[in-house]
Amino acid sequence: MSLRNAFWVLRQNYGEITNQFDMKKLIKSQHFVSCPWGGWGVSRQNVVDGVYNETPCGEKGRRTSNRQDRKFVEEMKIGDIVLIPFTGSKECIVARITSDVEYAIDTGLNWNEEPGQISIGENDGLPFRPVGRYIEILCDNFIPDKSLGQWTLSKMNEELKSKLIASI
Repeated sequence: MSLRNAFWVLRQNYGEITNQFDMKKLIKSQHFVSCPWGGWGVSRQNVVDGVYNETPCGEKGRRTSNRQDRKFVEEMKIGDIVLIPFTGSKECIVARITSDVEYAIDTGLNWNEEPGQISIGENDGLPFRPVGRYIEILCDNFIPDKSLGQWTLSKMNEELKSKLIASI
């Protein structure tokens, strides 16, 4: 790991209701991470069009992306390190970004929204073709000793970055 690369925390919990077991399995099998707000619908199309989701969008009510989608596309670079936490699990994936942005990753899977839960898998839903980047998994069981903050995408603080580097 090079210190000149950026270090990010990147949650993969689209809509805050995405099945985290599904996402972790998908990331480990297909080696990619998806863009915040880049999963499907109007918000995904805004990312594809470079408009982003910085003003309230009908799909998400009054919420905005707080530039997280823009950072994923415009600031994240090949070689950057991402720490991927999952709700309900202490273990995180640590990975290195290996590609530029892909605007329609063909996962071969579908997404389906059930009451309070989005599942991704071989179901009867719509194709899951998120905006994303390919990764190399460096570690799939890193356990941070502190909270990672609330944002879906944020730069990693120096203390966590140092501990991550020391453990990998």
